Amino acid sequence: MHPVPIQKRVAVAIYKLASNVEFHDVANLFGIGTSTACDIFWEVCEALCKMRKDFVKRPKTIAEMEAITTGFERKSGFPMCGGALDGTHIPIIAPASYPTDFYNRKGWYSVILQGLVAHNYCFLDFDVGWPGKCHDSYVFECSRLCRKMEEGTFFPPIRKNINGVEVPIMIVADSAYSLASNIMKPFPEGTARGPRAAFNACLSRARIHVEHAFGRLKVLHNFCEMQNVAYQELNEDVMDQPEAVPEQNDVPAFSPAEQIREALVAYINS
Repeated sequence: MHPVPIQKRVAVAIYKLASNVEFHDVANLFGIGTSTACDIFWEVCEALCKMRKDFVKRPKTIAEMEAITTGFERKSGFPMCGGALDGTHIPIIAPASYPTDFYNRKGWYSVILQGLVAHNYCFLDFDVGWPGKCHDSYVFECSRLCRKMEEGTFFPPIRKNINGVEVPIMIVADSAYSLASNIMKPFPEGTARGPRAAFNACLSRARIHVEHAFGRLKVLHNFCEMQNVAYQELNEDVMDQPEAVPEQNDVPAFSPAEQIREALVAYINS
């Protein structure tokens, strides 16, 4: 009996992941035995999990960190940006247990994928599996990434003096998230005029990297990016839109986070 080629093994796993059909249906489609299809699926999944450390990793050295911040500033004009953060919904079949928890605001069942993306569209971190009903900010607050950001252990400890304010490495996010010293979000639309509007536009140019990465998302995503696999850009109309949430004054006036944001406003408009 001839072994199943690697290309076919990957195709079996991808088809199963994408369709969630029974293994005997997958086996019939690919002309292999049901037990073989099951074994192949789990072998490929295990291999993909092992590859995570090679293809999804945070910057650990100052040189790696500066390559990302420089990349973001060159492409968007936003300084000291270490990554763009957002969540996206992955469609699923309604689970038997607690299905309403997975029914999202868009009107279908999903789990949430939270991703942190660098300037080159590669993922630095991800967290997947939260019920679709959860809010993006809740997912972040419960994530390992949030804890490491609060502890100051996710990025190398680099700071830059911008207009008299010590600015750390930050991640950029949309208005669904809470403002913090290392998490920058836009000003509310009603107050974003003049220099603040320019700040919002600059932040958006940096943040859009995560939207584009979600649009390009596929199995072996970072591998494809590193191998320069050709890709046809998606229409931005199909991108996830930020969750609609009421704007809140979630940070006291003159807090460290507000001081950093105002310093960035001045820097971007200088």
